[in-house]
Amino acid sequence: MLSEIKKNVTLTATSTIDGAEVENYQATINSDNPDDMNLSSWQADKALYKANRVQCRKDAAAFEDAAYAVQDAMIAEKEKQA
Repeated sequence: MLSEIKKNVTLTATSTIDGAEVENYQATINSDNPDDMNLSSWQADKALYKANRVQCRKDAAAFEDAAYAVQDAMIAEKEKQA
């Protein structure tokens, strides 16, 4: 039996150094309840990540800011519909 179908918005980004993929980021926002958001990140190249942690942390912060902006817009839209 099919359970409930859920709709989510997924954002992804990649931190690259000299064309090489170093770290990946993902945010998943529940469309029905935009307050529910999961953020995750993982290193694609641990050696490059270690050598470029400062830049990767800046990229991670920029990604989080972008994800929170999308989440805020979704929450505002949901409140307008209520």
